Amino acid sequence: MSLPSPVPSRAVALLAAALLPLSVVGCHRSARVAPAVSPASAAADGACAAPAAATAAATATSLAGTPIANPLVTFDSAWSIIARTHWDTTYNGVNWTALRDTLRPRAAAATTTGELRGVLSEMVGRLKQSHFSIIPREISDGDGGGASGSKASVGESGTIGAEFRLVDGATTVSAVMPNGAAARAGVRTGWILESVHGCALAPRIARGARDMEPRRAALVAYTVASQLLAGEVGQPVVATFRDESGRARAVTMVRQAETGTMAKFGNLPPLLSTLTHERVTQGGKTIGIIRFNIWMPVLSPQFDAAMDSLRDTDAIILDVRGNFGGVGGMSMGIAGHFLDSALTIGTMQQRGASLKFVANPRRVDTRSRAVTPFAGPLALLVDELSISTTEIFAGGLQALGRARVFGAQTSGQALPSVPERLPNGDILYHAIADFLSPTGKPLEGDGVRPDALTPLTRQALLAGKDPAREAALAWAVQAAKLPAKRTTP
Repeated sequence: MSLPSPVPSRAVALLAAALLPLSVVGCHRSARVAPAVSPASAAADGACAAPAAATAAATATSLAGTPIANPLVTFDSAWSIIARTHWDTTYNGVNWTALRDTLRPRAAAATTTGELRGVLSEMVGRLKQSHFSIIPREISDGDGGGASGSKASVGESGTIGAEFRLVDGATTVSAVMPNGAAARAGVRTGWILESVHGCALAPRIARGARDMEPRRAALVAYTVASQLLAGEVGQPVVATFRDESGRARAVTMVRQAETGTMAKFGNLPPLLSTLTHERVTQGGKTIGIIRFNIWMPVLSPQFDAAMDSLRDTDAIILDVRGNFGGVGGMSMGIAGHFLDSALTIGTMQQRGASLKFVANPRRVDTRSRAVTPFAGPLALLVDELSISTTEIFAGGLQALGRARVFGAQTSGQALPSVPERLPNGDILYHAIADFLSPTGKPLEGDGVRPDALTPLTRQALLAGKDPAREAALAWAVQAAKLPAKRTTP
């Protein structure tokens, strides 16, 4: 079975930390703040000796203790940015002026970077909405182990070649990459990851996910596992798994270089971007499958090339499980591969203005030859870690009736956002709009509900099966036998 390739461990820690502290639970109009699992807290347990977690903690806190001058300059800047850009003049029910008056004295009393970050994080946390966070400058300015746009190489960020999801309350191996370290060590899908370097996962996940909505808990589990398994290429990882018979298995794996293209966008940290495609023959039909892990411009030409290769298939499946989002505007170009008209896939609603996300139908291929957008059946695979731009894209094509969605309900964290540099060098990651599907439904909170709910189960994973992929393939074969439907305005 197969899932999207993992985002680099350091980027996972950052992105999850950016989303988790302010995750929406239930309706986005009446949400609770979800507790965060930060790199620092991930290494705080004295019983845990995972070098990767310690490294992540050091990265996130390396400047926290440094003295800070003029903290109010940064505080006032952050408050003012949100005051003028938040699309809701009620600030989700928060008296924004009163909050400033309450927190400003504490900001003025801050003497270190860490103390000021704490006040800023509390301020944005009061909004109880996704995509509001303070990203430390030492993380946002990192080089990611490779230059922007270059191929990932041996460096700080390595992988064991396995994916993990929260399944039936346990952090479970959901994919094992062929020829990876985990595969060579005999790790199988369906095994439960119990500890890394002696650090037990369950207590840490329980602490972070206490009283949390299941989709947020899934992100906590993914983040904890990613942080603990992170580290340099060539360094060993000692992990304990619970196999199919319930027996504990201690496994040593040596991290290997991650494949993909390292890219940096704006003030966000470097991210490893990957896209793969394949052809599958089933039921006398040929199905194209494209997987990509993030919406970064560097992948646009790769997606175009994949479509050229799969244009003659009977149906296409886009696997965007575990895709944390990225550049929202890309959704319009990718949608244009599957829509023959300039249809609106959603609307970004800002204060006093709105921006329609309109598909850009593809009329030429990568060799400038005339083509028409792919008109065959289209399936999308999503899960709890399908976030932001992924939800915009999936929700739009689903609402237009252009795609059938399989998997699990998406994260529900779909507010368009931007990273903005603060005077102290940190990044204020803040939402600037609400996003509505073509039917006018907000995606924040509820997310995208699959047409066919096919979540992962441990039984299926132990059998080497992928319920969402298999259901999508079966549907695609049958749909390909029917006359093509044209999506019209």
